[in-house]
Amino acid sequence: MADFRNGTAHWPAVFSLFLGVTSLIAAEFTPISLLTPIARDLGVTEGLAGQTVTAVGLFAVLTSLMLAPLTRSIDRRLVLLALSFLLIVSNVLVAQAPNYSVLLVGRGLLGICVGGFWSMASAVTLQLVPSKDVPRALSIVYAGVSVATILSLPLASWLGGLVGWRTVFLAEAGLGLAALAAQFATVPSLAPQAGSSFANMAALIRVRWVLAGITGCIFSYGGYHVFFTYLRPYLEHDLALGAGTLSVVMLVFGIANCAGTFIAGAVLGRWFGPTMHAIPLALAATAVLLFLNGTASGGIVLAVLWGLIFGFMPVAWSTWIARTLADRAELAGGLSVAAIQFSIGLAAFTGGVTFDNAGMGGIFLIAAAFLLLALLLVRATFTLREKALRGASEPDSQPAPCRCGGHRAKTA
Repeated sequence: MADFRNGTAHWPAVFSLFLGVTSLIAAEFTPISLLTPIARDLGVTEGLAGQTVTAVGLFAVLTSLMLAPLTRSIDRRLVLLALSFLLIVSNVLVAQAPNYSVLLVGRGLLGICVGGFWSMASAVTLQLVPSKDVPRALSIVYAGVSVATILSLPLASWLGGLVGWRTVFLAEAGLGLAALAAQFATVPSLAPQAGSSFANMAALIRVRWVLAGITGCIFSYGGYHVFFTYLRPYLEHDLALGAGTLSVVMLVFGIANCAGTFIAGAVLGRWFGPTMHAIPLALAATAVLLFLNGTASGGIVLAVLWGLIFGFMPVAWSTWIARTLADRAELAGGLSVAAIQFSIGLAAFTGGVTFDNAGMGGIFLIAAAFLLLALLLVRATFTLREKALRGASEPDSQPAPCRCGGHRAKTA
């Protein structure tokens, strides 16, 4: 089975993962822009239609925690292909759904795809490129999130008005088919990491610096999503943007997010530690500036800046796994996906309560608080890991030696 960590980078396979991420995330968030027609067509409330996004998150969490232990002896290429095929089935089911129950089944299948694919992304990328190219490769893979944001928000909304929401999901099934074909043609056989058991996952989360990192991931993504969830109401109501201007700003937001993802690959490769600390600090500062801002033009610039900075975050946390937990990347990937999905739910709950009681001003302050807490946890994970590597911490704070035969995690 192929392992390219010490040889030539296998870029075609990396780009096939980018295409897979694009199709996955586009399918996950498309209902956000099509809630009204979906609800009307199926005879349910918009609130119920919105729960299809929640269903994806629930199944994604369960799958991210269970996939690596349950498939620990299966070629990762086969697992990736199975997930990509399931994505196509999910989109076709949603497109043809005669009722709400079938729609939920289709969205549940998508949750399995999202949780499974994301939990394996870092571990698979580690096997496809040499160590020096990992940040760049991860930036390419995670650029799929930014591209999918553009596809699933302004573009899906526009196409839905032209051809109907069902046709949009059929088109996304076609995108999934393209991703499956690309992966079938380019991804080599990839060995699973040994030691991917439930017991080892539980042992990993008991390591103090790993727990600090995973918790930091929760508050990093939570701080971002507290504002992102209410981005459209902020632009539409607080800044009083018209429909045309709103669409343009949302498009620019997605492009800035994509640019940040690509820049992150180069920056993290040279300044990993400082960049990990700078991301939550920069987002927290932007949230405070949004709170203090009093003009529409200033609000637009800061909102786009928010999207640009967030482009760094997925690449940063994936690089954290690749740099510090390379020999347990599948387990760490599963934990990080569960953390991210939990953070989205935490942000939705906290943001909803805050918005109803304190408006957008409260949203900005809560986001800043989450991100400053994330900064403290990032500092903690670096400090605790350094102590563990020096042998200065308690014996039970260091990870058990890897028995998988893989290389040991690199220093940050």
